[in-house]
Amino acid sequence: MPQVLLARVNCPSCGNPFQTPVEQVLDVRADPGAKMRVLNGLVNLAVCPQCGVRGTLSLPFLYHDPDKELALVYMPMEAGRDNLERQQAIGKLTSAAMESLPAEERKGYLFQPQVFLTMENMVNKILEEDGVTPEMIEEQKAKAELLQRMLDAASDEVLEAMIKENDAAIDAGFLRLLNMNLEVAQATGQAAGLPRLLAVRNKLIELSSEGRAATVRSDTLEALRTEPTRDKLLELLIGAPDGPTRELLIVFGRPMLDYSFFQNFTSRIESAAGDEERERLTALRKEVLDIRDRLDQETRALYEERSALLRDLLLSDDPEALARRRSQELDQAFLNLLAANLEEARNAGNAEAVASLQAIWDMLLRMMEESLPPEVQFLNRLMAAEDDAEIEGLLQDGREFVTERLIQLMEDAETRVRDEGDLETADRLALVLEKARGMGTLEPAA
Repeated sequence: MPQVLLARVNCPSCGNPFQTPVEQVLDVRADPGAKMRVLNGLVNLAVCPQCGVRGTLSLPFLYHDPDKELALVYMPMEAGRDNLERQQAIGKLTSAAMESLPAEERKGYLFQPQVFLTMENMVNKILEEDGVTPEMIEEQKAKAELLQRMLDAASDEVLEAMIKENDAAIDAGFLRLLNMNLEVAQATGQAAGLPRLLAVRNKLIELSSEGRAATVRSDTLEALRTEPTRDKLLELLIGAPDGPTRELLIVFGRPMLDYSFFQNFTSRIESAAGDEERERLTALRKEVLDIRDRLDQETRALYEERSALLRDLLLSDDPEALARRRSQELDQAFLNLLAANLEEARNAGNAEAVASLQAIWDMLLRMMEESLPPEVQFLNRLMAAEDDAEIEGLLQDGREFVTERLIQLMEDAETRVRDEGDLETADRLALVLEKARGMGTLEPAA
């Protein structure tokens, strides 16, 4: 977990003094979310509880990735009066990182961390270690600048002209950047910026080539979900406008790509009107087969890797430390594999295997909850409470979490699960929501 201290801050806007948590050592193995906080500029972000003004504190910290033997120090010039004072601060950070590691991992690279005066240069170094080239960084920077200009557009007319002028630059990566900004704004409570982000996204979907293509892909997939048959899949593949749409259809429709499907495809080719259409469909069938085979090969390789990880976890003397080191591999494929093995062990009546696999499952659930926002963790505890008295006790003890934002979170969750048909969970949420509302004046969302 991140090493956190409290700092006393005077708000530059209203002058209100308050305490705020600050991080000094960010270990991405122990805290996988640390990298995204650094990349998104969310480290040591202070929010005034009185006026809501936000700002990043110019405080030094150490970014540590032990798996890559990477130690980076952010040391802004204002962090020390002179070079000696800055070197002493760096020494304290590296010592703290050393003390958090087992003896066998205390290696020489920590004694000579790379020092950065600007966050931009530190971020570029982290991306470089991930295989992101300077050209890719510049391309991403250009996208970010274009997005900011769109957000600052003086009117809808200016925004629309900007979208049309930059249509070639608005690709899938640009839309992912926009969605990431939306997620960050929601996660950090930046409600004021959400309407503008949503307005820009809506215009991009409406006016840009990539936005319209994304809409077509979404509509195409929805058509397959609504009618998940081989005939519908074949019809959608034949009518798909581009390769990415066809690949998405193949991913979602993979269970239907069997002998019967390709029999129907062959019949469609043989009955095609004209040589040109017959050649197009023949080429399409080959494309579908090639994509299917490639995806199957990638899936087999992925599950073999995840099977090896599961074996390593079961044999490890410290499975949690191993899981944290390899947290990026704990994806949906791994959870599917773990769940399948657990079910198989239960069906076979293998109590020893069930206990071992269940321990891994419980450990992963604890780790996943650590990365959730505090409000979501609090809501999970409320939902797990055994009776009304425990719910009321949790609400009283955690009054600081009972905010307008938590109420909105519960309302959205209740609506979603009720629409999905999970009435028991929806009723439980409604009960918790009623008790939370009954506490009186809510704390404002941070």
